[in-house]
Amino acid sequence: MNDRKKKQIIIGILSAILILLAGCGKKEVTFIQTEEIQEKEGQLSGENAYNEQDEGSKETEEPRQIFVYVCGAVECPGVYELSEDARAFEAIEKAGGFSPEAYEEALNLAKPLEDGEQLLIPTLEEWEQGKAALDEAEGNEASDGLVNINTASKEELCTLSGVGESRAESIIAYREEHGGFMTIEDIKNVTGIKEGLFSKIKDKIKVK
Repeated sequence: MNDRKKKQIIIGILSAILILLAGCGKKEVTFIQTEEIQEKEGQLSGENAYNEQDEGSKETEEPRQIFVYVCGAVECPGVYELSEDARAFEAIEKAGGFSPEAYEEALNLAKPLEDGEQLLIPTLEEWEQGKAALDEAEGNEASDGLVNINTASKEELCTLSGVGESRAESIIAYREEHGGFMTIEDIKNVTGIKEGLFSKIKDKIKVK
């Protein structure tokens, strides 16, 4: 083999090696670019899925509805549907607003509402009559001179004959434990109060 032929063979081999190297470089670049594109597409699809899920959750988080019965001095009494965070003034608006004879100050218009609630709006006359009846009842209770053993303080109980601080405390402890006295005779169930003491105080006590 002459020198010229050897040179041609060597040049051919080198050319083939260069072509192979160039091809591998392109594949590597193509692979890297493909991997980056897939990663970006994955991030975008993940963000889209999160946004769709977030929007879906917002759509399902609507306020729960409640029903309130508005009656009394309003234009259109009835049962009305409102959102669970509604206030009294919104229910009254649904019922057409106050009637002319309504006593608006009787109600806290900012009051939160509950499902199944009745919202009764009194007239001024009804309000005054109710207040007068309450004042009369309180006056009668105060004027009878009897000690209510279900509500009396320790000092009030000590005004009873034969009842000192320790017995007054026992009376209070008993009513707190048992939910109060049903009759005045129940006071004999309290430790330290026998028939003799009861006979002294029975005309000076009450349970209502």
